[in-house]
Amino acid sequence: MDDVRTLGKRLTASYALIQGVYIMGYCSIFSFAAVYLLSRGMTNSQVGLTLTLANAFGLLFQPVVAAFADRTKKLALRSIVAIMQAVIAVVAFLLLVTPAIVLPTAVLYILLIGFFSTQISLVTSLSMEHINNGVPINFSLARGIGSLTFSILSFFLGFLVDQHGAWVIMLVNIAIGVVGSILVSTFRKPVRQAEFHPEGEPRAAGLVEFGRKNKRFMGVVASIALLYFSHTLINTYMIQIMEKVGGDNSDLGVAMALAGFLELPAMALFPWFFRKLRNAGAIMKISGAFFVVKSLVTLAAPSVLWVDVAQSLQFFGYALLLPASVFYVNQVIDGADKVKGQSLMGMSMGISGMIGSFLGGVMLDASGGVSFMLTVGTVVSFAGLVLLIVIDNTRTAPVAELARAE
Repeated sequence: MDDVRTLGKRLTASYALIQGVYIMGYCSIFSFAAVYLLSRGMTNSQVGLTLTLANAFGLLFQPVVAAFADRTKKLALRSIVAIMQAVIAVVAFLLLVTPAIVLPTAVLYILLIGFFSTQISLVTSLSMEHINNGVPINFSLARGIGSLTFSILSFFLGFLVDQHGAWVIMLVNIAIGVVGSILVSTFRKPVRQAEFHPEGEPRAAGLVEFGRKNKRFMGVVASIALLYFSHTLINTYMIQIMEKVGGDNSDLGVAMALAGFLELPAMALFPWFFRKLRNAGAIMKISGAFFVVKSLVTLAAPSVLWVDVAQSLQFFGYALLLPASVFYVNQVIDGADKVKGQSLMGMSMGISGMIGSFLGGVMLDASGGVSFMLTVGTVVSFAGLVLLIVIDNTRTAPVAELARAE
């Protein structure tokens, strides 16, 4: 038992480094996407279209890669993720040296986001493979470390862009890809369940079969897609929101840093919340309510300070929804399909990214501007919350499941 706990602590530290580097990519690739693309001469609508196509590429690619990861015996999961991290570094380098022309910039950024977003479920599953084998990796703490690194990078990147220009964003992405690839490739490979029970290894279902077997889960995925809509709009177009209240890139960096910083304690406390409620679905509903409140406060914000106040609600919103959704999948989906389940949950956020990026750009160029965009986002997220409350009927987690949240 002591050996397992020691291994769990060691792997938690290693996994925290992976999450720390990977989530920094959310900052430089997603949160500063509009800043970078606008600096390359794009309009709001062109930014929206580029991000829409990027998310669409990720949505199409993600389940294919997840299904491959579920079935393959030749490539370890860590090898698949390491290769994708290396591709990110290559694409970022190409963006760094490519002239500021809209079409090639758009194509390369689509590839950058596509390969990054495809890793969401895979990076999560790196830890879940060990957790399901009885190794107590503290996923929520490791993910919280990722939020801390996001916060630090957000704070400094905003000032760096103001001082040196948006090109520095690609330097950061190259470093993230290289370091991430090294960390993932050296992460300990788990013992496959088949090595313990080779004759009883369950078969992973195809996507259509999976959907038929898990109809209620698919409904929850749809509700999360709607719920996440306002979060996508706020994160993608935060620079426009800041400019509306008199802010700039530095204020953008501070706001994103604040949200990321508050995610760390929330995610570190997630095991406590899970032990108290014993229901991942209930935590998702509570956090969903704060998604809606955050959107309302952002909509009504008269100044940069109030945008920061809205960002502070990240503690109860996204910071709890993310680990709750991971444990929700681990609780309701059969072992052979867990990577696919994590992928589909990640896709729910990708769907919001795809639709929100496109409609957000269009709405910003419309007469209503930022206020119109945030109003629509609030309404859609509220609809997602209602749908989640109606569809989900998650049972109370057993004691063994609670132990995995430690």
